[in-house]
Amino acid sequence: MKRSVRYVLTLLATVLMSSSALATIDFSDDFESYTYPPDGGAIGGGWTWFLNAYPNFPVCDGYIGNYGPNPAPNDNSDPYGVSNIVIGDTNQALNVFTDYGSPDQPLGNCVEVNVFQERLLTSSDTGLYTFRFDTQVPGPLGEGVQAYAFIKLINPDPPYNTVEFLKAETIEGGTKSINITLDSADAGLLLQWGFANVASNYLPSSRYYDNVSFAIEDSGPGPDPEDGDAIGLPIPFWAFIALVGLLAFVGGSKLRSRREQ
Repeated sequence: MKRSVRYVLTLLATVLMSSSALATIDFSDDFESYTYPPDGGAIGGGWTWFLNAYPNFPVCDGYIGNYGPNPAPNDNSDPYGVSNIVIGDTNQALNVFTDYGSPDQPLGNCVEVNVFQERLLTSSDTGLYTFRFDTQVPGPLGEGVQAYAFIKLINPDPPYNTVEFLKAETIEGGTKSINITLDSADAGLLLQWGFANVASNYLPSSRYYDNVSFAIEDSGPGPDPEDGDAIGLPIPFWAFIALVGLLAFVGGSKLRSRREQ
């Protein structure tokens, strides 16, 4: 009997470890702990920024080069402002805007600014995740300027290709989300989630973001992940059935043992 119980407990542990219940990514940020007003230093909290430049705004065809990655600044001065902490509709928030100090601005080139979090995926980071955030609009964007949130999966080795790129426009305000399903095959890839804009010619580009989270969903089934606010079980359905069966087996074994005594 003891051997059977040990066997069942081993199977139970295997079921739980193979499920998304052990997903390790659980991120949230309301930006209330950061320095305000901006002090010219880094924001902190793992926020990073990276710049790409392309010719011919707003078409952005071809490629010029990049800059970064570097800690995202809590600064609104030139050069390399790109982000700071502001007071928005929900108290402190993250402001993301273009690099107005870039030499590509007056040349009419596309300046793409990315402010993001990054994780190296492991085999335990599996499941359906939602990147959710509030967008606030301090003013209209300049003509041709893009603003959006994104999730990326990137190969960390040359040629550093992007494996997956999901985004949601943040031209308008409101609560928005992007969903992504991660599986064990993604282990070793870089996961990024954050905010970006593409601008030029010193055009307005600012958007405020607050109540940011990136975490696995934890309640009943929902729409297709590509459609937005999808929700899934914290463990796969097969694992749930296996778990119920194993618990029933343990209970039945204990009952038979008592009768035999």
